[in-house]
Amino acid sequence: MRPAMDDIELLREYRASRSEQVFATLVARHVGLVYSAALRQVREQHLAEEVTQTVFIRLAQKARTFREGVILSGWLFRTTRFVASETMRTENRRRRREQEAMETLYESQGDAPWARIAPLLDEAMAGLSIADRNAVLLRFFEKKNLKEIGHALGTNEDAAQKRITRALEKLRSFFERRGKVISASVLAGALTTSAVQAVPTGLAASVTAAVMLSGAAAGSTLTFGALKFMTGMNLKSAVAVSVCAVTAATTLVLESKQVSKLRAKNQLLAAQMGELQKSRTDEVTLVQAGNDELDRLRREAADVYKLRGEVAQLRRERTELAKFAKENVRLRQQIKPGVAEKSSGESEDIDERKEVEKQVFIAKLNYNKGWLLAFMLYAEAHEGRMPKDFAEAQSYLPIEFNNQYDPAQFEIVYHGVLREIQNPNMIIVMREKEPTQALGPPSQVTWARAYGFADGHAEIHSAPTPDGFANWEKERMVSSQ
Repeated sequence: MRPAMDDIELLREYRASRSEQVFATLVARHVGLVYSAALRQVREQHLAEEVTQTVFIRLAQKARTFREGVILSGWLFRTTRFVASETMRTENRRRRREQEAMETLYESQGDAPWARIAPLLDEAMAGLSIADRNAVLLRFFEKKNLKEIGHALGTNEDAAQKRITRALEKLRSFFERRGKVISASVLAGALTTSAVQAVPTGLAASVTAAVMLSGAAAGSTLTFGALKFMTGMNLKSAVAVSVCAVTAATTLVLESKQVSKLRAKNQLLAAQMGELQKSRTDEVTLVQAGNDELDRLRREAADVYKLRGEVAQLRRERTELAKFAKENVRLRQQIKPGVAEKSSGESEDIDERKEVEKQVFIAKLNYNKGWLLAFMLYAEAHEGRMPKDFAEAQSYLPIEFNNQYDPAQFEIVYHGVLREIQNPNMIIVMREKEPTQALGPPSQVTWARAYGFADGHAEIHSAPTPDGFANWEKERMVSSQ
């Protein structure tokens, strides 16, 4: 089954074929939006019908000018406002009287949200940015879902939801400045239930017929006088001329009694729908709020799980370090400079010292890892930048951190932004200030130094002399920006 064409595809098809059926599809899709906007501004049904007819005539005339990416509902909303303004300019006095009468009527109906905001809605919508206004029109006037809105606006569902929420808050603030206090949730409910009014029977068909008659359907250009004449006609005369001029194009037989009955039924159904949706509005608002809160909690939970894993690793390392703390102290007291060779009688003591030295190296590695974790947490809270010294990152150390070394024995060698490092597993951000003498092969003195890298791992590197680390470090250090 072929999917329904979107608005721009329909306009493209209409430009190519001048098909009445194609244009009728466009009218049927958007006539509710145009008629409702016109009715809110001109206050009278016959004037709203004339405005609706004029807007679609202009759409037919400008069909060739639309480009890809244009949101048709936004164009129709702006054009409706302009046409309604032109229509009302000629009847300015009557417009004032009717507006005063309408406002009096709304006030007499009590505190119904729609009754309070309807007289000011179009002015409020006109004050929104184009993107915000299109988002509100697509959501509440065309009943699009968030996925469809995001696609139309060239973004995703989350961004579309945020834009709608911001637009509702702007509308709410506008009404509040006009003395109409209403919450954003109630405003959303009122727009959902009442923004698009029931269209009079036959209006879509009559608009299509009028457009076909106007000459736009035949590809000719209307003169200004002909357009003014057509938009000035009332609904019944427009239908009569259309039927005479376009043979069998559209058959419209409207009996006044039948129209009255249908309108009465529409009003009854609208009242019943309002009662049903009134109880549903709060539930919809709660569900939306709950979804937003759930997304926030999920993001926070992911961060917590990551930190828990790192803390658990530190706890395991702390348990191992506790076993070797005393041996570490004893080894530091025993190791003295200048020891190069050991007699065979001392081999067992050397093996023992090597084992202890191994545990010292492990302790230094874990000490480096603890500080590296604190650096990452600090950077996460400070736009990715490394701390200037150990004191700045101290509050980010895990509670279980075994602070068995003096931070003065180490130094931070990178103070830039962590995420700018291209190969974090190869770049040193922290090191031991001075190398320490280690147990090497017989007749040979070895020096060792602890390093911490940008990806969070630590290494012990050895060299034959205290100055033998320079070339190795040069390949693994970058300057801070």
